[in-house]
Amino acid sequence: MPALNESGLKEKLRSNPLGIYLIYGEESYLKKTYIEKIISKTVDKSFEDFNLHVFDGKECTLSDVYEIAGAVPMMAESKCVSVKDFPLDTLDDNGFEQLEKVLSDNPDDCALIFSFAAYEPKGAKWNKAVKMFEKYGCSVKLEKKSTVDLIKMLESGAKKRGASFDKGAAAYLVSCVGSDLNTLLNELEKVCAYAQNDLIKKSDIDAVCVKSLDAKVFDMIKDLTAGRFESAFRKLSVLFEQREDEFQILGALIAQYSDIYRAKAAVKSGGRAEMIANYYNYAGREFRLTNAARNASSLSFDDICECIDILAQADLMLKSSSVDKRLVLEQTVVRLARTGGR
Repeated sequence: MPALNESGLKEKLRSNPLGIYLIYGEESYLKKTYIEKIISKTVDKSFEDFNLHVFDGKECTLSDVYEIAGAVPMMAESKCVSVKDFPLDTLDDNGFEQLEKVLSDNPDDCALIFSFAAYEPKGAKWNKAVKMFEKYGCSVKLEKKSTVDLIKMLESGAKKRGASFDKGAAAYLVSCVGSDLNTLLNELEKVCAYAQNDLIKKSDIDAVCVKSLDAKVFDMIKDLTAGRFESAFRKLSVLFEQREDEFQILGALIAQYSDIYRAKAAVKSGGRAEMIANYYNYAGREFRLTNAARNASSLSFDDICECIDILAQADLMLKSSSVDKRLVLEQTVVRLARTGGR
């Protein structure tokens, strides 16, 4: 069976949930959701203790999986074996022979799931394993949803809860809390409960939703590029008060000035900032390009390059000296303000 996307997986679960699955990808919420769906469709809740077997891949062998998968379901028509984070990318030739035996001999009454939550394997051995799963079952890579899909999901979720988003508010929520589905759905619950007259406005999101570090740093950069330096320094002080890690603050600054650089380069070449999403992994984060283009408009290309150099120097100082990390960040923001202020 070829590699499946989310739509193909839904269709398979409707037609025949039994079989072999390799589930991986960046979106942890979707992986968890679909593994639970496979289990619910193949394991009778009354006999779950007998027919649902969950292995930690770091503590089991393929022989363990083979033995359990081959057992007859207890007082039910089917069973499920779930193997989490098995190191498929470290198998030798003998290991691949064992894996093929596990997959080729998997009985028709068993849903066998290999999934990856803690890490994402890669390399030639991983690719070989994926091909083997596709030969005997299916592989499913669940990636981050695009910003457009996230907005649609939020609007649909709000409607189910008897609320609706004001114009631009759903996109604003994504930009504030990020594209992680677990976080988004949690914040959606909060803002739907808080919104007055069941209309969710940006002010409601600001009132109850916890902004990600990226969103907080973006607000600071927006102040820097707009010349609101005192406001930018206050936001940096708040980050210190909230005990945000200095390395993560600098990392967010570097990431967002990199976005600004890319957006400016795209516009300078005669295109649009959004076009670079085709060359970099911005799935679920396309809003960053729009925001970056807006911030880049007040800076020259030379200014942006100088900001990148300033951040590179700060990164080197944080990693290679015993200087006060807070002082390094404060000096860095002053230098960024001075560059932007020109």
